[in-house]
Amino acid sequence: MKVLIGRCPQNHPYPSIGVCPANALHQEGFAAPTVDHNACTTCGVCAKDCPMQAPILVGEG
Repeated sequence: MKVLIGRCPQNHPYPSIGVCPANALHQEGFAAPTVDHNACTTCGVCAKDCPMQAPILVGEG
């Protein structure tokens, strides 16, 4: 999983952090979120939740 920074406006708390069952998404201030690849299970819950479709599975988009 990765976050496409161009699709993330970076001016708000990232909404998908709270839906990640693995707690693999993190955000400092309003910066684009980062993915903890050791924790991410690539379940896709964050990608389905994000209105901007910023998180994608690696190899997509």
